[in-house]
Amino acid sequence: MINRLKIFALAILMIVAAQGRAFAEMPEVSAGEMYFDIFKGVYVLKGNVHVATNNHGFKAKITADEAYVSVTKQTCWAEGNVKLEQEGITFGCDRAYLQWATRTAEVTGSVKFANKKSVAINSDTAIFNWHDKVVDFYGAVTLKADKKLKFAEGVKLDGKTYQHVKYNVVEDTILELDKTFDAPEISIPDIESQE
Repeated sequence: MINRLKIFALAILMIVAAQGRAFAEMPEVSAGEMYFDIFKGVYVLKGNVHVATNNHGFKAKITADEAYVSVTKQTCWAEGNVKLEQEGITFGCDRAYLQWATRTAEVTGSVKFANKKSVAINSDTAIFNWHDKVVDFYGAVTLKADKKLKFAEGVKLDGKTYQHVKYNVVEDTILELDKTFDAPEISIPDIESQE
């Protein structure tokens, strides 16, 4: 019995240590139904999900129908009416997968991006690198640009539809516009793989 208590205490200590390493601050989580799976180090959230994170300067709010936040794997998976908000930008999509180790957010399904400053972009998929503050949009990409939007040297609007658009969020600048492009496959883990 004492050995089991020691193992349990060690497991708790490891999870607490992993939580501190995974997030600069512990994420704030709430949902209609939620629990923390102590053995997997995962918050399981269902119904009216809200997750607020502050990870090494990346502050974001995520809402969704359901989500898993893994403190051991340093990931957040969300599905259903997903909305990611960060400093004046919003992503809406069907599914999202955030990884703190790579500082990326991969989003798929009816991606809608808006920057309050000057641009609205819709696509099939996107990858946001929050370290570089660059978003790559892939698939059937439509772009609605305000006159304030800037373009990198040599990049010009040529219609409103593209296969790839690269956008710098901080500089509010379109870096690339491609009419044809081989998009990388974005593979978001299924909910079952998070359990």
